[in-house]
This record gives sequence, structure tokens and C-alpha cells, in this order.
Amino acid sequence: MNPSQPEGGRIGRTLRRMGFDRNSMRRRSDRIQAILRAVLLAVFVIGAPLASTYVSHQVYLAGLRTARAQTAALHRLPAVVLHVTFRAVAWRHPAVSGPAVLSVRWAAPGRLPRAGQITSANHAAGTTITVWIDASGRLAHPPLTRTDIADHAIGAAAATPAVLALVLWLVGRAASLALNRRRLARWEADWLTVEPQWTRRR
Repeated sequence: MNPSQPEGGRIGRTLRRMGFDRNSMRRRSDRIQAILRAVLLAVFVIGAPLASTYVSHQVYLAGLRTARAQTAALHRLPAVVLHVTFRAVAWRHPAVSGPAVLSVRWAAPGRLPRAGQITSANHAAGTTITVWIDASGRLAHPPLTRTDIADHAIGAAAATPAVLALVLWLVGRAASLALNRRRLARWEADWLTVEPQWTRRR
């Protein structure tokens, strides 16, 4: 065996660092803490992919339900673009492409024409576009698209491991604080027992 290589190699060093060794100086609370760390790590490694899959699936289903409800509650109508206001951006002024504020006019069946503003892709004044209105005839945001729903699901899948890691870290931190308080109380109790004998010997 190479004397410069600690016994057990890299795995052995990792296990010793986590508290899994035969060191007689380790307390019971140290071993409990080591087991807790291993359990929390296993929960993250196994649970993160499962949680991401479950959460993203639920977000996707919720998005589909929302999109269906929005589609049922809203109506599509043609509208005429009256005026276009380009949105200035920091690196290009004035803006000549990209999103713009459109002043539009539309007329719902049986109602007087109305006007309002929407943010959309650039359209020339005088062109006809499609807008969404609610039951009261006011402009509304378009229903969620499949792309929107997929983006939300992907975002949820990406955020879930971070949230799970934070929760597990908080659990581990709280357990460590509790074990530290227990160690301190035990140390104080032992010192109260030993201190009178130690001071008499001096």
C-alpha cells in the first residue's frame, strides 16, 4: 500500500469526512448527524428528478386547464391598427422593430366601436389584426398558447431542484443546531460533574 495514500482512497476520505468511521472519539450525536446528512443527500439525488417531473407535469396540466378556460371566456375579433408607437430600447433608439404599442379599434357584434392599446409585434397603421376581448367587450390578454404552457413547465422543472435543495438545507441546518444545543448541554452536564474533582486536585 502506498503510505501517502490514506486507507480507503477517495471513498474512504469522503466517508470519514461525513463521519462514517471507527473513530472512538465520535459522539452518538456525531453519528446521528452523519446519517442525517447521508439521508438528506439521498433524498435530493433521488427526489430531485422525481419532484421535477411531477411538478412540471402538474404545471403543464394546470396550464392546459387555464388555456381552455381562457379560450371559452374570451372572444377573437378583427381590429384595425390606428397608430403605432415604437418602444425604445437601451441599445437602439428610436426602435424600428420588435414589440410596439398599437392603438386599435374594434367593434363587438351589437356594440359600438371601441378603441384601446395593446402591445404586440410591429404592424403598419391601417392593417387588420386579431384581438381578444372579454365578456364586457374590453381588450384582454390572449389565452395561453402551447408554447407558453411548455415554457412554464420547463421553468418549474428547473426551479424545483433548487427549492428542494433549499428545503433540505434548512432541515439539515435546523437538525445541526438542535444537535449542537444537545452537545453543549451534555458538555455542561459533564463539566459540572468533573469540575469539582478537577479543582480539588489543583
